[in-house]
Amino acid sequence: MTKRRTTRRRTPANPMVQMTEMAVAAGQTIGHRSLMMAQAAGDPVAMGDPEFTRMMAEKMAVMAETGAKVATQMATAQHGWAGWFGAQAQLGFAAMTSDPVTAWQRWMQLGMTQGAEIGNRLMDDAAAIADASLSPAHRVVSANAKRLGRKKR
Repeated sequence: MTKRRTTRRRTPANPMVQMTEMAVAAGQTIGHRSLMMAQAAGDPVAMGDPEFTRMMAEKMAVMAETGAKVATQMATAQHGWAGWFGAQAQLGFAAMTSDPVTAWQRWMQLGMTQGAEIGNRLMDDAAAIADASLSPAHRVVSANAKRLGRKKR
């Protein structure tokens, strides 16, 4: 019997944890690559090491991926906010077309509920945008530190 894989939506990682892990992994990667460059200095054949060209290609790929993820997340957030503003407009219209006291009570009740919802949405959107901006770099920096740490010298 085969195991059935389930897919779960990945929750955003803690940005502070990601940044701390990236700082450590980046330090290790810089140390490894600096040593490689120092050993290759003056040797044109050694300067042809694919690791040296990989550095720039990785940076460009991560920047492109980060830009795309952040733009997608911002568009999603903007869509949610537009819906909230539309709901506020509907409340205003309802207030103008009904009994003023009833409309005011309804507007206040829904305004309080929507205020709490929009606060939660703001926090969720901020966490998702932070995750979208950090996750590509975190993945590459961590992988580089592991890969370079395993290389034989």
